[in-house]
Amino acid sequence: MCHLLGKKSWNVYNKDNIERVRRDEAKAKAAEEAEEHRMQEVDAARRLAILRGEVPPPIEQDEEAAALEPEAASGSRPSHSLGTGRRPRKRHGEDDTDFELRIAKERELTVSRAATEAKRTTSSAPIVDRRGHIDLFGRDSNNKNHAHTEKNEDAEREASRKRREYEDQYTMRFANAGGQPGLDAPWYSAGGRKEQQTMAVMKNVWGRDDPQRKERDEKRIVASDPLAMMKQGAAKVRELKQEPERAPWGAGAPLKEA
Repeated sequence: MCHLLGKKSWNVYNKDNIERVRRDEAKAKAAEEAEEHRMQEVDAARRLAILRGEVPPPIEQDEEAAALEPEAASGSRPSHSLGTGRRPRKRHGEDDTDFELRIAKERELTVSRAATEAKRTTSSAPIVDRRGHIDLFGRDSNNKNHAHTEKNEDAEREASRKRREYEDQYTMRFANAGGQPGLDAPWYSAGGRKEQQTMAVMKNVWGRDDPQRKERDEKRIVASDPLAMMKQGAAKVRELKQEPERAPWGAGAPLKEA
């Protein structure tokens, strides 16, 4: 009877049954690979939409998968529906923990996006303000808060001047490298004001005419000039050389007899 066992249709080791199992396994593997490929394409599309700042497309679920999970309808496990009315499926190689974390992240992303859309308001304000600057926030020109934030140009100018004066106390610039007069206008820009300055020099401290002041100033300059002092010393040396040689002291005195 053992030789008849292989001919039975219910025998698991029957040749037809083995081929049927292999065909079913190959079909299931092909379907699983196709589903995995489709899920990868859906995930890639969702990631691309998120990177572009767009609303990601909803995850499509099979109605058959939802029908095969009666516990979702009975309420024995918490529902993971993201508003589509269908229960999401596990991905290939994903365990329960990864599945729960992914669903929680997607739910949080959906809620935050809905809150952002609700808070978003539209404005008819121009993007360029009255000074020609681009305003990316699009605030209205009659907004009181925006008006208060505008700075007064005069106050800015005064604050800049005070800040520059304070920095000049400890900062050296090329303009004033020669001292405080370096900030004055150059001499060649004076023009006709040179004669007026010369007339002002001819007066004393009380404002009266002092014709001798210029002469005194010249003498003071010559006296303080090192070159003039050197010339004066050289003239003194020449004068001493031109004098006749004098005999030593006591050389011409007569000798006394002993």
